Amino acid sequence: MTNGMPLPGTTTRPGPPHLAGLTEPAHRPGNVTENFWAGLLEVGWAARLRSEDGRTRWQLRYHGELFDGLIVGDDLPALVYAVAESGQRVLLFDGAVHGYDAMFCESWDEDRLRTRRADQVYVDADGEDTFELVVWVGYNIDLADDRQSFADADDPDLVTLVDGRRIPLEVARHAAFDAVSITATNARGRATDVLSEELA
Repeated sequence: MTNGMPLPGTTTRPGPPHLAGLTEPAHRPGNVTENFWAGLLEVGWAARLRSEDGRTRWQLRYHGELFDGLIVGDDLPALVYAVAESGQRVLLFDGAVHGYDAMFCESWDEDRLRTRRADQVYVDADGEDTFELVVWVGYNIDLADDRQSFADADDPDLVTLVDGRRIPLEVARHAAFDAVSITATNARGRATDVLSEELA
């Protein structure tokens, strides 16, 4: 929010719980048309990552591989962190934890997941490694509409995840996004999609 009002072309719905308090409204990235951006916001949430001290430029560290400039998982799910100049480290995306599939469908061996090291630094086509980051997540599945499939047997306000954990339905509705993208804009103004995954 800016001065109590949303920026034009932004969304006010809550986003993923793991990014709460770490973002601010995002302007449309330069590689996205106005019409496409409007469509993304109709079905999702988008925001720009902001550090604790108000900075908006980050390096990206990841585990996975690059495919046409996109971070993808290898034999294990992708893991992406943003790291600020201050040293603040923010988990942006963990394919083993975040989104619909990770919450309700897929499970991974915990020992293997612990072997992932997000130690590769993302460098774009201009050779730059510091960016403004816009995260978008899509919500095409509303758990409230299909709550019988997920509701906990003992408490209808809870849902049971694939790993057996029980969490509030309202938390799950924001955590179980079914698509994610991260767009990185370098100092020259070039915007690049660095992550784009369907999660359901």
